[in-house]
Amino acid sequence: MPISLSPDQATAELRARGHDAIDVVALSGGLWSAAFAFREKGRDYVVRFHERRDDLEKDRFAERWVAPDLRIPHMVEIGDMPVGAYGISERVHGTPIDELDEPGMRAILPALFRALDRLREADVSTTRGYGLWHGDGNAPYPSWRASLLDDASIERARAGLRGTPVGAEAFDAGISAMRTLLRYTSEERHVVHNDLLYYNVLADRDGVVLLDWGASIYGDFLYDWALLMFWWPWYRARWAGIDMDKEVTEHFRAAGAPNVAERLRLCELDIGVSHIAFQAGRAMWDEARWTAARTVALSKI
Repeated sequence: MPISLSPDQATAELRARGHDAIDVVALSGGLWSAAFAFREKGRDYVVRFHERRDDLEKDRFAERWVAPDLRIPHMVEIGDMPVGAYGISERVHGTPIDELDEPGMRAILPALFRALDRLREADVSTTRGYGLWHGDGNAPYPSWRASLLDDASIERARAGLRGTPVGAEAFDAGISAMRTLLRYTSEERHVVHNDLLYYNVLADRDGVVLLDWGASIYGDFLYDWALLMFWWPWYRARWAGIDMDKEVTEHFRAAGAPNVAERLRLCELDIGVSHIAFQAGRAMWDEARWTAARTVALSKI
């Protein structure tokens, strides 16, 4: 279960660790953490009380990739708690892209393209592996293909879906289509943020800031854009006038990337099957049915 604290409890925890924290206010947290803004000595900070220290270490590790147009908040301090850990970062103010209207999203898209283009250039030569990486910068899989289609993980997910209200049919359709598309993928290894929605990207007058690297992976750089494309219909009422498929495809074809459409579809399908299993595991049946229907539609290749 995620850590749950009140502002008063967060204040007490901070002061117990030597921080003169004032104006402590709860923020929208993720699934695994409780987040609070606070002030100390005239400066603004965010503290996250997290059940997994590794996710906080990933935030600190990701700072090495900061570059022009690629902004990541500075992690000031990480420490252990009786349960989990806490991390204090400098606070960045902005509007989550989830809350932007269509004109706002259109205005910020060039900055998002620039940020992710810089992320694609990040130096990963001192790290190894593919898939979900950890706080030491390393990931477990020997190839991108292996991280996408891990037979043991697939069978565990399928077993967990059998007999549930959502079933395993959409999951199986997605896996089958992924196997068909696997020949198009690239083994180039890049950093992927992998969590661009859910209040993890802030927009301001200088561009965008990428928060929370806990879900970050190594693999195909198109995965970040596939995530936006997969969930775009969920935001249809807000962003219906933007053809995200066209925006992304044209950008990367102009950059000379091969097999853009097939690689994007492969990544979208992986997002679909992984989220069906995740949502079903948390009994999020309405969301799981939506994701299953979206995955089946994408499986028709």
